[in-house]
Amino acid sequence: MRRALRLLAAVLLSGFASPSVGQTIFDGPSVESAELRVDLRPRGEDRFAIRLTDKTTGRQVDYEFDGEGANDPEPFLMDEGQYCNTSVILLTIEFPWRHSLPQYARVLDTYAFRATDLAYIDMTAGSVTDIALLDSSEIAAEDMAMQPSILVECISDEGGSPFRFQVKTNN
Repeated sequence: MRRALRLLAAVLLSGFASPSVGQTIFDGPSVESAELRVDLRPRGEDRFAIRLTDKTTGRQVDYEFDGEGANDPEPFLMDEGQYCNTSVILLTIEFPWRHSLPQYARVLDTYAFRATDLAYIDMTAGSVTDIALLDSSEIAAEDMAMQPSILVECISDEGGSPFRFQVKTNN
């Protein structure tokens, strides 16, 4: 019985040590799936870096961003999906600001990257769970009130950007 329990524990722990397909592991300032690893690092007081590593090809891409109070950024949520006919990685980052003002205790920003080449697309203030695809030809004005506060608007940009984030207004 004890041997069976040890074997079960070893199998469970090995599943956490190396992500399987569809499994995502969050470990402090990094997040890892079977195909991708994302590392976040502060770069001074108001900057931070995102390193994307494609584990199947070994390709690494680094980006630096401004972020007021960008100390100790940590991944909050990662989602891979299709937006505007493009395979996209959405990464929500949590900034636990060191402010005495309670309204600035936690800030979430979502960054979008094209999955095929890890190219940066756009960013918005909010969580990936607050984002919806906007097809202005299909959404009637009366349906807009039911949409999330952040929308993805498809664009045909010759420069390669398939969409941009749009913050919904209450007008």
